Amino acid sequence: MLTRLNLQNFTLARDVALDLHAGFTVLTGETGAGKSILLDGLSACLGERMDAQSVRFGADKADITAQFDLHKSTAARAWLSERELLDIDDEFEVRLRRVILAEGRSKAWINGTPTSLAELRELGDLLVQLHGQHSQQQLLKAEYPMHWLDTAAQLQSQADAVRTDYKEWQTLVKQQQRALLEREALLARQDVLNAQIEDVQPLLQYDYAELEQEHDRLSHFEGMMQDSAALLEGLDEGEDNLLSKLGSLLRRAQAQSGRAESLAAVATGLESAQTELQEAVSTLRQFADEQVLDPERFAQVDECLGEFHRLARKYRTTPESLKQDFESWSRELETLDGLADSDSLQLKVTQAEQTYQASALALDQARKKAVIPLIEQLTTQIKPLALPEARFEFEFAPVVASANGLSQIRLLFSANRGIPLQPLAKVASGGELSRIALVMQVMIAAYAEAPVLVFDEVDVGISGGTAEVVGRLLRNLGEQVQVLCITHQPQVAAQGHQHVLVEKQQGEQAASSLRELTQDQRISELARMSGGVEINEATLSHARSLLQSV
Repeated sequence: MLTRLNLQNFTLARDVALDLHAGFTVLTGETGAGKSILLDGLSACLGERMDAQSVRFGADKADITAQFDLHKSTAARAWLSERELLDIDDEFEVRLRRVILAEGRSKAWINGTPTSLAELRELGDLLVQLHGQHSQQQLLKAEYPMHWLDTAAQLQSQADAVRTDYKEWQTLVKQQQRALLEREALLARQDVLNAQIEDVQPLLQYDYAELEQEHDRLSHFEGMMQDSAALLEGLDEGEDNLLSKLGSLLRRAQAQSGRAESLAAVATGLESAQTELQEAVSTLRQFADEQVLDPERFAQVDECLGEFHRLARKYRTTPESLKQDFESWSRELETLDGLADSDSLQLKVTQAEQTYQASALALDQARKKAVIPLIEQLTTQIKPLALPEARFEFEFAPVVASANGLSQIRLLFSANRGIPLQPLAKVASGGELSRIALVMQVMIAAYAEAPVLVFDEVDVGISGGTAEVVGRLLRNLGEQVQVLCITHQPQVAAQGHQHVLVEKQQGEQAASSLRELTQDQRISELARMSGGVEINEATLSHARSLLQSV
């Protein structure tokens, strides 16, 4: 519940502090006194957008603080705990603060921790429920009868489950549709990979580098053999060959090697050179003897290399990379072959649809069962509000499956005997809508998570005995949750557990103030509200009777 509200330099309030009690609190005052200040300040603390005009003229900022008791607000405590925003000194209390600067910017805090307006609004939905002067307009929205029915019959969790089942079903349907489109692309990709693998597979038995080397040798066979013969001629077979000359020189070096270390080293070097040349000659002879030109092999190698280059151009790669590409294609094809088939996805879609249909049908049946006692309760409570012949009925029209279930729900109404029921929006007057909206709000208020309910002049257009009935409705509601109500009706104001008067002082600069009234002060205020230019004994007596009737 809201326990305290502080307003500093907020619109007409210079420095206002108000302590609020449990039960039904009424706010009254002359027209223009600023009765909406409290609600506007509360709205600011709950994250509503405010502009620079909210700052009192001449001040640099407005500072508003709202303090709540959380003993009956388990959802709000859980929200705060999840975000580590609970007050370490008192976990059953939360302070919301909003500072609005004269240039229009604002800052916000939850228990002293800076926060965003989005978080304030999120927490505010768990703390306060606001019903304004035009709340009856929501009755005209197509979805309201269904939402009201679910709240009044406490079917919200069942309705949420249906919405979840519907969402999961539709998600799977979209996945299936996407999978079908992707499957066509997948099959086309598989065909491409199979073709590529089939193209390259015959080349896997060859090593491109070795083929290239062999092709180079075969294509230069004649020159290679000529050079080999010339090498043998110069090294060993010619008349003036290198080995003969080296042998003669080696003998001279060996003859003098005993006389000088340098000559001995020369002799050793020449011996090594002679050995290496002899090995080179032996290798050349063996190579020349083994070489035979094979035109068919050359053609085969040439053709194979040509295929390497053709496929490399086709698949935009290099001949050396074709084997690696083949392995990559094979892995991708294996992955695609292992993807889930469409049959298993279709099974999931079918199962999700069956789950949704079952939960939606159960919700539809629960709603139809719940409307009977709710219609009786709604009719019983609306008749004393100057609608003695009022009748209601919920119409269920089958629709294609939706997140809200299997039926479109409309509220039908007739205010007069013998007149057929018709959609509420078509036949109800503004005054009738206002009274119906109030009763419907009262009926569901006890089920709302928010423990604070605010009614802003919802009793406009009613008076006398009807206003007294409305006051009693709100007072009874105040026994379950905290109710704040701005009213111009003395019959409603008399029903309050707490009465707050809003006054405006016209000094140098106008200022509004709020104060809780004593019993005697309430009598004077109710007398003023009852009418008449002057308060006399008759109006005072009427005011006393209103309080005594509570």
